[in-house]
This record gives sequence, C-alpha cells and structure tokens, in this order.
Amino acid sequence: MKYYWEMRRVHSFVVFWLALCGTATAASPVLDWITDDFDVLMNTNGQITFAPYVNGGSPRNDFKPGYRSEFFTYVDFFSWKGLVSNWLIANSTIIERSDTSAFRLHRIRYTLTPGYRYEFDTWLISGLLLHECIHAIGEFEDEGSIWWNSFRFGFGSKGAYPQYLVERYRTLKRPHYPLARVLNKWDYQVNVGAFLYGPNSIWIAQNSDYRYSQDALFRYHLGRWGRWGAYADLNQYLWLREHGQLEQKWSATANLLLVGRSNIAGLYYTYVFFDDNVIDNEDALGSLGFKIVF
Repeated sequence: MKYYWEMRRVHSFVVFWLALCGTATAASPVLDWITDDFDVLMNTNGQITFAPYVNGGSPRNDFKPGYRSEFFTYVDFFSWKGLVSNWLIANSTIIERSDTSAFRLHRIRYTLTPGYRYEFDTWLISGLLLHECIHAIGEFEDEGSIWWNSFRFGFGSKGAYPQYLVERYRTLKRPHYPLARVLNKWDYQVNVGAFLYGPNSIWIAQNSDYRYSQDALFRYHLGRWGRWGAYADLNQYLWLREHGQLEQKWSATANLLLVGRSNIAGLYYTYVFFDDNVIDNEDALGSLGFKIVF
C-alpha cells in the first residue's frame, strides 16, 4: 500500500510539472512580447547656465538683481515599446548684487520628479509628477519654505528638447562648406499642469495656492556655419492661483552656439518683457550668460 501511494505522488508531480510546462509554452509569446524591446539606458541630457543681469532695475524691493545660475538634467532609466522612463533633477539659484555686497545667495529652487515620454518620428509626448521647492538662503522664513506637487503633461517637436537640440546641430556638419546649412526651421513645446491642493501637508503643498499652469517654448533655428550655430527662443508662462488671479511671464533669448564633438556650448542673451509672478520675478531684466547643452 505504501508503494502504491508513493507511485501516486510521483504520478501527480509529473502531471503537475507537465501542466506547468504546457502553460509556460502557451504563455511564452506573451512573455516574449513583454520582454521584447526592453532596454536599460542610463542616458543623461540637460543644460547648465550662468548669467549676470546686465540691464534692468529691481523687480522687488527685497531683491537686488545680480546673477542667475540654472541646471537641469533628465536621466533616462529604461525604454520599452517606445516608452522612456526618466527622472528630472534641476535647480535654479538666484544671487543678489547689492551696494554692500557683490555676491549674496538669495533663493534656490529645487525640482525633483519622475516622468515618462513617448517618442514618434519628429515629436514626442511627456508626463511628469513635478515636485518643486523654493528655499530662502541666509534668511528665516516664518512659515517655512514654499513647495508644491503637480502633474504636468506636454508635447512638442524634438528640436525643442535638449537631447535633440544637440543632435540637430551636430548632424548639420558639411565639410569644406563655410555655411553648413541655413535651417529656417521652427520647433515648439507646450506643457499644461494641474497642482495638487488642499490643507498644507507632506503630500500636497506648503505656502502655495497655485491651481493650474501652462508654458510654451517656440524655437527658431537659424543654422550652422563651421563650428558655430544660432537659434532664438520665445518663452511664455501662465499660472492660475486659487482665487482666479492670473500671473504670466514672457521672455526671449538669442543663442550663439559652439558645437563640440558630443555637446554644445554657447553664449546667450535673455530679456524678460513682462513678469508678474510673485515668487520668482524678473520683470524687465536682461541677462547675458554662458550655457552648456548636453
């Protein structure tokens, strides 16, 4: 009897194993489809800028414009079926230049957010869970720092994004021609955002009453000659606050590029035509700076 039950257990195990193998065989096309086109990227692209303000007055009584330094980078983690998972890391530092001090840090703005994008032949769509925080430096803030969380969705042509901006100018090289190419081409990027709001908490916001945002970039490519290139940007921003108050910012930037083997560097001039944002105001300020796009 003992031998009989042992044989029954062996038989049951064999039947179970064969069933699993049959299920795995049947599911293999599904598994192949899931794992197909999966790739670990770990690519980075972004921009670094530093610019002193060269014209314009003080937009706020408590701020003497001096310099502005900005950095942002997208880290692409993996791609699957055209969907790219990335992480945005950024900061913007505002530096004062007063009568008594030539260099004093004023505020720093952090951005840290996961996101995705899906790419087509000439354009892409993106989505971000945006976390931003603004700290005063060397000053006590009675109510603490300003920060918020928001969802942002956008779309645009590839030349409006840093990784494809570098590619666009690097691929224009034509040996033995003083003028590589006159592009006369436009690129664009449009984003809309919705802020999480409610009582101040670790999940919502602090000292912020923003509800919705919208921003756009319109880029005109002039072209490239030798190792040099030029393009111009028009930036537009809108913010809607809790009680229907609308804030906006408009600026234009002229860029002169020096194209390297992998990245590009350049000089730029930015003028802010109008800005009534209460947190980061640059109304009627002009800045002349240096940038690296990678």
